Amino acid sequence: MNPTLSLPPLPANADRNIIKPSASFNKNVYRSIGAVLLFVITYVILLLAAIGLAVAFGALGVAIISATASFLTLVLGAALIGSGLMLVYFVIKFIFQRNKVDYSGMVEVTEQEQPMLFDFIRQLTAEAKAPFPKRIFLSADVNAAVFYNSSFWSMFLPVRKNLTIGLGLVNALNVSEFKAVMAHEFGHFSQRSMKFGSYVYNMNKVIYNMLYDNEGYGRLLNSMSKLHSLFFLTAKINIWIITGMQFILKKVYVVLNKTYMRLSRDMEFHADAMAAYVSGSNQVITSLRRIDIAQSCYNELLNYWSAQLSKNKRSDNLYPQHLVMMNYYAIKNNLAQDVNGLPVITGAMDVANASQVIIDDQWSSHPSTTDREHHLNIIDLKTPVVHSSAWSLFHDAEKLQVLLTDDIYASTSATAKTERIDSSAFKEDFYKDVNEFLLDKIYAGYYDGRFINNFNVDEAVALASSQKDLTLGELLKETNTSLPTATDRMQQDIFTLQNIVERKDIKTFDYKGNKYKNKMAVDVVKEIEQQRQEAVNKIEALDKSIFMYAYNVATDEDKALLVTKYKRLFALQDNSATDFELYNNTMAYFNKVYNTMPYEQITSNLANVYREERKLKPRIKEMMADEQTRPYITGEQLAATESYLAANLVYFNHPTYDNDAIVTFNEGVSAYISAIGKRNFEAKKDLLSFQAGIVKGN
Repeated sequence: MNPTLSLPPLPANADRNIIKPSASFNKNVYRSIGAVLLFVITYVILLLAAIGLAVAFGALGVAIISATASFLTLVLGAALIGSGLMLVYFVIKFIFQRNKVDYSGMVEVTEQEQPMLFDFIRQLTAEAKAPFPKRIFLSADVNAAVFYNSSFWSMFLPVRKNLTIGLGLVNALNVSEFKAVMAHEFGHFSQRSMKFGSYVYNMNKVIYNMLYDNEGYGRLLNSMSKLHSLFFLTAKINIWIITGMQFILKKVYVVLNKTYMRLSRDMEFHADAMAAYVSGSNQVITSLRRIDIAQSCYNELLNYWSAQLSKNKRSDNLYPQHLVMMNYYAIKNNLAQDVNGLPVITGAMDVANASQVIIDDQWSSHPSTTDREHHLNIIDLKTPVVHSSAWSLFHDAEKLQVLLTDDIYASTSATAKTERIDSSAFKEDFYKDVNEFLLDKIYAGYYDGRFINNFNVDEAVALASSQKDLTLGELLKETNTSLPTATDRMQQDIFTLQNIVERKDIKTFDYKGNKYKNKMAVDVVKEIEQQRQEAVNKIEALDKSIFMYAYNVATDEDKALLVTKYKRLFALQDNSATDFELYNNTMAYFNKVYNTMPYEQITSNLANVYREERKLKPRIKEMMADEQTRPYITGEQLAATESYLAANLVYFNHPTYDNDAIVTFNEGVSAYISAIGKRNFEAKKDLLSFQAGIVKGN
């Protein structure tokens, strides 16, 4: 180990009992054994049944041929014998399927290339009493994972596990947190119950093969059925029997996988305990929180570059740019930053506006971050933080970053001629875009992402004098500024509960700490809808009250201008309601062109598109000529709208869609609706900046 690198210490006086499997863990191991045995018994029964039917069909076929020698009896006998053999083949055809390990998106590293990383992992595996990985791979994403070549024989023979380390993960952690994440993975290395993963994986392959991977089998059966009507009849019998087998397998699939998912969640808790034992609970908790932010920023970064690729631009190195986005996240959320510029997340970051509907998802292989933190806090082992970046463990880090960045672009339309954008140019463009849509901090996000509720401005002016007891602190207190976010959260909770009503596999859910049965979701929805409407009413009243406060403290000259700006914004918002309605109505039909449908449905759907276009096109022409809208459309967007308006587009020429026409539509309509949104936002930003200046000057 490099002597200049300060490695994170083990927690002092840690009790090894914390890494003993829990009672729940052991219980779910036995349940998984039972589920595996259930599958084996079911499969053996199905195989014996198929063999029995094949023997019966064969015997019947031979008897028919022997009884009366004719062409029809020969055909019927052959059809029965063939149907029986096809049944046996259906049950065993998974054996002939090739198993190919996919290493795409991963780059293997060796000890010679990364000596410090290998030394780090060697010491850590010794502390965790886990085997050293067979192979170590790097990937581009925010992740770390254990995997192995799960073949048929891996169910019976010992298989060494591989380790994958995502560079997006390395980018987001200090050495202490990186040790915690790696220790979690080595917790999995030491779990003998991971063998069930191989069983379940291979059994799922068998089930999937028999349920869905039947294209080749279907072609073979179809070819046989075309030989004669009697072959067609026996093929129908074959399909009827197979349908019954598939019904049974679907039931076994549910039991097998739900049982294993329960075990997987306990395995995660156990791996967390191992990580806490080796690195400290505090390091595991902060790594979990940091990873959530890193993943969100990484996704946003990929979306940004996906849009830039259409302009023939790409990132030269994603990882410094990923840091820029995490840095911005910290600034936006008023979070402290560590020596590496990464956001420091404390318990206070657990916002009250998180969803209050909790579902015990039987199909989830990982417990929630909240549940994991709860278990880690019970363990309560602390270690000091080593603040060095996790990159300090890697040799020639920049070379690795560029290598994995290039690997991402290898599967895109990027070429050698695509312009590579460095971090400084990215940061300038990113912050330009961010600042363009940034509202004054005084509002604490209250007006973000929404219209200001319309009210009668003249009426509010008349009432303002009676509202002089209002204070800015009361108006913009946290319980008020968080209301829009709370309404969004409540709407999402309503969607979640409506989904619970439709799903029969979710028996119970928690809401605000209380457990409810599935059938009570409708009543809880009504409760939330009432609370949401109350919050919406408060927002409407608050929008008006903030105006009245600003009006009261403004100078006479500013009063008149404030009124003018509010009236202009409200007029634009009312005016754009027509635009958004036309756009949404048209896109409701146009988006269906991306769905597969019969020709008659395509014709019917496009008739609706053309009908909506007859209303949309004149409106676009009108808005592009409007002096209030024109300044907010770029030359490129103007060209796109003009190209769309000038063309008489036909989106489908039998038997295919016209992709050029579809692109022209999308570019023209997107430019139009973008200009409307930009115009409204700029009017809102101008108003709120002016209003902020008034109240700050008071």
